[in-house]
Formats: sequence, structure tokens, C-alpha cells
Amino acid sequence: MGEHGTGPAVLVSGGSRGIGAAIVDELVARGAQVMATSRRMAVEDDREPRAGVAQTSYALGDDASAARAVEVAVDAFGALDHVVANAGVWRGGRLADVDLRDWAAVLEQNVLGTAQLCRAAIPRLRGSRHSPSLTVVSSVVARIGSPGDTAYAAAKAALGGLTRSLACELAVDGIRVNAVLPGLVRTDMTDALPAGTLDKLVARLPMRRTAEAEEIARAVGFLALDATYCTGTELVVDGGWQL
Repeated sequence: MGEHGTGPAVLVSGGSRGIGAAIVDELVARGAQVMATSRRMAVEDDREPRAGVAQTSYALGDDASAARAVEVAVDAFGALDHVVANAGVWRGGRLADVDLRDWAAVLEQNVLGTAQLCRAAIPRLRGSRHSPSLTVVSSVVARIGSPGDTAYAAAKAALGGLTRSLACELAVDGIRVNAVLPGLVRTDMTDALPAGTLDKLVARLPMRRTAEAEEIARAVGFLALDATYCTGTELVVDGGWQL
């Protein structure tokens, strides 16, 4: 990206598409320098490369890959101020039907993968002068029952424990740790659902609509950049789904 800029330096995992891409755009619009990670170097959607955004590959759940992503961001920006742990995987199915290997993969990549990225970033965040933060993108299924989401819900619930405990550990270092819990968001995944299935899900929501990815991104931007006295917070953005 050339010479180091003056805005806060942010690493966003899974930042090439969907909610992650919206988070990147929100942070750049607010003056941040952003390193977006994806499974491949190329942007995975059809959009043009975004101004103010660098990109690196990242294998979720790989300790060495997490460390490399952090160091690539530091090399690019000269510092690291915020991390948004957005990358995750979903594999659905009722408990009796999900292969135990899929269960293990969901837990490993969502929980251990997030922990690895946080652990790699912490030493770099300690030197930040921008009220450094770790922001975890979780899901409201961590709090509600969702048939066919047993593995995913268990993994996201574990992220709640990680967020709260890490917030206690890192407060002495001035590092804030928070989570955003999206509900039903309009993405490629929801667009691919049969119309009847999506309509039934939307009918359960008090607001009677899905969220746009940009609405989740604004919540992430608030916790990462603005909420300087929030730590251990789980911000639910679900249109009232859990009510």
C-alpha cells in the first residue's frame, strides 16, 4: 500500500466477501488502513479491488497462517491497532446427522481459529495508541435454539466465553475485546435459500426483514473504533430474533 498512512491499522479476517467485505468498506470509509484476509489472495467476489485495502491469504485454524497474517499487516502499516475476527465456517445438520469430523472442523475453525488469530495479534496490539481492540463476529444462534445448527451454535456460544474471558485478561493492557452477534443477514448464503425457507425465517423476526451486511459492519465499526469504554460486550444485531 506504499507509505504508512495515519489512520488506525486494522486486520479483518475473512474480509473478501459478504459481511467481511462490508466491514472492510465501513472501516476504510472511516479512515482506517485495512488488511483483509481470505483463503486466496484474489478477491473472491466480482467487485474491483478496494482503494485503501491490502490483502493477504489466511488459512483459518492454522497457527502459522494467523501469525503470518498479523506480521503482513504490521509490515504494511507499521503497526496494528484493531483486529476483526470475522472468518468462520458453517456446516449444518441435526445432531444425529452431522458427521463427528464435521463437528470437530466447525469447533476447530471457529473457536480455535479465532483464538489463534487473537493470540498472534495481542503482542502487536499492546503497542497501539488507538485504544486497541479485538472484535469477534459471532452469531445470535449462540443464544437461541436453531434446529440444524447444533455444531455452529455450540461453536459460536464458545466464542462468547472466549470474548468475556479475554476481555478480563487484556483489560490491564488497554486492549478491548467485544463481539457482534448478527442475526439473519442478506448474503450469498441466504440468497441461495429456497424462497419458502427464507420467508419462514423472516416471518419469525419482529422487524420482518433480513439485515444488510452494511448494518452489521456499522456495529463492528462502532465496537472497534468508537466504543472505548466497552469490553466484554456482546452486541446483538438480529432484528429482534432472540426476543
